[in-house]
Amino acid sequence: MKSIYVAMAVIIFALLLTPLIGVTNTSGAMEVHHSKGLQVNNYVNKLSNVTKPPATFPTVKYYYGANKSCTITTSKWTTLFSNVFDDRSLIPYNFSANSTQYLIVFDITYTGLNPYGIEFVSALSHIGNLSYEHEWKAFWDIANKSSLVKGYTNLKALQSGAFPGFSWSSPKIRPNYLTEEYVGAMAAVVVSIFVLYFVFNRRK
Repeated sequence: MKSIYVAMAVIIFALLLTPLIGVTNTSGAMEVHHSKGLQVNNYVNKLSNVTKPPATFPTVKYYYGANKSCTITTSKWTTLFSNVFDDRSLIPYNFSANSTQYLIVFDITYTGLNPYGIEFVSALSHIGNLSYEHEWKAFWDIANKSSLVKGYTNLKALQSGAFPGFSWSSPKIRPNYLTEEYVGAMAAVVVSIFVLYFVFNRRK
């Protein structure tokens, strides 16, 4: 009888641990494509060390097509964020409610681009000048690439409230699949208990 209880405990522990293992081990290597003329500052500071956002953001110039160029100024950054990252139908986490929302593309000093910002501008350089259509195309071109947030793509990181360009950034919204896995695990626990109960009673 004691062995039955031990087996039940082991099964319950394993089933409850499985969802956590599945989440923490789903990481991938990130590929950052650096466009010519762009620089990135790779800070590993935590959010508490972030400086106050400036009144103006860095001007970034990228090239596309046959010797054509586009300059992203503060006003264009603001419009870009409004068009893409503030779309609640796609990104449920409200980055715009935080003064640090521009860390989606900038480093913590707001003097350069972070790895995700580099990817985004690099994608734009393969598409064309700034426009609503081009901004969204660039967004989707890198949406499913691995972010620096362990186990999350760029899109999933943004949807969960994490900055895809920083490894220290933690998701603010719990993924639905995690909840579903726990429900499935608990259901498996109940079934296992009934199976063990009937097996034990049959041996009696």
